[in-house]
Amino acid sequence: MKQAALAIETLEAGYEPGLPIVRGASLQVGTGEIVAILGPNGAGKSTLVKAVAGLVPVSQGRTLLFGHDITRVPAHRMVFEGLAFVPQTDNIFTNLSILENLELAAAIVKADRRERLPPVYAMFPDLERQRHLPAGQLSGGQRQMLAVARALITRPRLLILDEPSAGLSPKLVAQVFDKLREVRASGVTVLLVE
Repeated sequence: MKQAALAIETLEAGYEPGLPIVRGASLQVGTGEIVAILGPNGAGKSTLVKAVAGLVPVSQGRTLLFGHDITRVPAHRMVFEGLAFVPQTDNIFTNLSILENLELAAAIVKADRRERLPPVYAMFPDLERQRHLPAGQLSGGQRQMLAVARALITRPRLLILDEPSAGLSPKLVAQVFDKLREVRASGVTVLLVE
């Protein structure tokens, strides 16, 4: 049996000490899978994935990424562990161009943008065509595509998305999920909240 991409073991997490929102959560995501966490608003889905990404304090349990314990890795270091997180909102820099958003992602991981941009542009050709457009002028669906592209620039092994379809039309939701299947086909495991 191959190793899980992500293993969450009896995780307890929350924003305030002693007031956990997530209690005893356990989950396994197999390598190459797309797994969705479903549930009503307020159930703790976003808190769970934010805890995995290092954005919410964990009080108990642990998180393993391909067998490596990342439970208390700071959020800004997760990209170097192979985890990319796309939040539901504020997931791009609207005052920068599409190209500048992607170049910034490459700079964070000290990668050569000439090497990292072509595969992302191949997956998202509209972004290349509009690369000099300010990201703030993009539609909701285009912003989600840019947010996913920014994450892919870092070459993650696991991509976590928090409600990638929120506020999108059914047509755009279908486009986003088609792209996520392409992401998985490229070798990236995907965990998302809906």
